[in-house]
Amino acid sequence: MLKKTIAALSLLSILVACQNDETPSQPELKPRKDINLTRAEQDLMDKGTDFAFRFFDQVCSTEKEKPNVFVSPLSASLCLSMITNGASGKTLTEMQNVLGFPAAFFSLDDLNNYNQKLTSALLDLDNTTQLGIANSIWVKQGFKVYDSFVDVNKKMYDAQVQELDFASPTAKDVINQWCAEQTNNCIKEVIQRIPEDARMYLINALYFKGIWKSQFQKSDIRQENFTNSDGAQQKVNMMNQTETFNYTQNSAFYIAELPYGNEAFSMVLLLPAGDKTLDESLSGLTYENWKEWNAALSSRQLQVKLPRFKVEYNKMLIEDMVAMGMKDAFDGYKADFSKMSAAELYIGLLQQFTYVNVDEEGTEAAAVTVGGMFETSVGPSTPISFYVDRPFAFVIKEKSTGAILFMGKITEL
Repeated sequence: MLKKTIAALSLLSILVACQNDETPSQPELKPRKDINLTRAEQDLMDKGTDFAFRFFDQVCSTEKEKPNVFVSPLSASLCLSMITNGASGKTLTEMQNVLGFPAAFFSLDDLNNYNQKLTSALLDLDNTTQLGIANSIWVKQGFKVYDSFVDVNKKMYDAQVQELDFASPTAKDVINQWCAEQTNNCIKEVIQRIPEDARMYLINALYFKGIWKSQFQKSDIRQENFTNSDGAQQKVNMMNQTETFNYTQNSAFYIAELPYGNEAFSMVLLLPAGDKTLDESLSGLTYENWKEWNAALSSRQLQVKLPRFKVEYNKMLIEDMVAMGMKDAFDGYKADFSKMSAAELYIGLLQQFTYVNVDEEGTEAAAVTVGGMFETSVGPSTPISFYVDRPFAFVIKEKSTGAILFMGKITEL
């Protein structure tokens, strides 16, 4: 019997504005809110954060061509969670296990309720930070999808569901325009063409624009050297400030936390300790270590040097997911998406597009994760010097739960 594939589109978050508009006046800062989780929800958060670190490590280990990596674990998880609602049998088990919500301990209802609570809460934490989370499902006109699959994604993920004539030359433009609108035009094209055998696209879009709580001054930007991973030096626009930030150090990293707005969100900068390379230090970046390092953060006066940087990144994720244990979902002969449609389906496309821009005012980032369905034949008295003048990693997270929105590594500017 002919198989049909699922192309899963997931849209990553945006951290800094892509357009050169003047920064609008900021509203009066409201106090930071915490996200209150039950014990069961906190367990789900821990599992999801562990997925973030495993996902980032997997992508870094297979990226051999591009010097810089930027991904959104949250976007990938939300996109795949929507698809998981159509899975059954071993396919469902593998997907839940990789995402960190093993079927032996959590039901699909647990997963959906947790994702709904987290995404809703994230949107209401900081009135000076722009955060948008959007989901959509685009179905080929006439292709039959079970109402139960559509309904759960509408209810729990607020997914926009629309039939589209995939044969029309403007169909891809409709989807790309939706992505552009959700990412402030940071990501404008995720689909170049719709194959004849495409049946459905699932998209998650995450947008973030945060203003530093302590902004860097343009007058303090200097042309300074950044040493790339190959040892070559180049002049970059280096931002400078001396201020009190959370800081710690260990055998792997020097770590500084730079908050946005009311401190609900922050960027954590990880600079390799001593003479270690970034890859050597990243080998220790596990969730268990991350929890210890965050607990050790304390207020210190830092003299911070941070380069302006911008990264546009995209990666096919099927091989990475298979390596992590999500195998059957991408196999046309083994996949079981019998809760999605009467057709035999599998994930034939999984790709993520991301954008991040960091400057003296703050950060903007965007990500798109795409899944598609196809039919074939988803401190001390003096400031501590914290000079980000060599390869480094960074994480953008929410404070109260530790939820990770974005992760990246920079080895070349």
